[in-house]
Amino acid sequence: MNDEQTVCHAPTVGGTPSTASAEMPSLRDRKRAVRREKIALRCSMPAEKRSVADDAINRRLLTIVRTEQPSTLVAYVSDGTEPDLTPVMQYALQEGITLCLPRFEQSGSYSIVTVRSLDFPASHWGIPEPPADAPAAPPELLAKALWLVPGVAFDSACRRLGRGKGVYDRLLAHGAGKTIGIFYELQRCEELPHEPTDQPVGRVVTETGVFGCTNNVRS
Repeated sequence: MNDEQTVCHAPTVGGTPSTASAEMPSLRDRKRAVRREKIALRCSMPAEKRSVADDAINRRLLTIVRTEQPSTLVAYVSDGTEPDLTPVMQYALQEGITLCLPRFEQSGSYSIVTVRSLDFPASHWGIPEPPADAPAAPPELLAKALWLVPGVAFDSACRRLGRGKGVYDRLLAHGAGKTIGIFYELQRCEELPHEPTDQPVGRVVTETGVFGCTNNVRS
């Protein structure tokens, strides 16, 4: 079993249990262990491999966008370890597709706003972010949009694991259109630890292909 097909049942916290009655790790601990593993793998990708993977991901996404012709695209700005979707976002702007991106608010939450360019300064996280005057995207627009959703890990049911703050779980729960999880293959798991509030995606795109989902009602 290699890193590209990891069984994401985290090991017992604190070492191997000495007796059969030892407590199993909590759901939170299992998620935390998967995050540590997958973030470390993603951060360790060689620059050349990352660039090749990003090119492949963008080619697949451009094919989807050209075929499905969404009127609105919700994307994200990479933190430097996530797949870089700049070519897809530039295409959306050039073709008159409404482009929306997340923006961190002083309240500690995130909102989805519309942008007309990708020329904006870095936020306090060090990641370029839409300015304060970028208008919020109306719910009816987001409900019909094609969402490109980042994450830390995914599985065959298109469950996704984020960073643990529930940002995208809340955004998607409030009404999203079609959703595509964006990942590298090394973020793939057989089955993620999950709970009812975790929002799955409808499809997953990696550098190796576009994958449908099993046992998942979201499209």
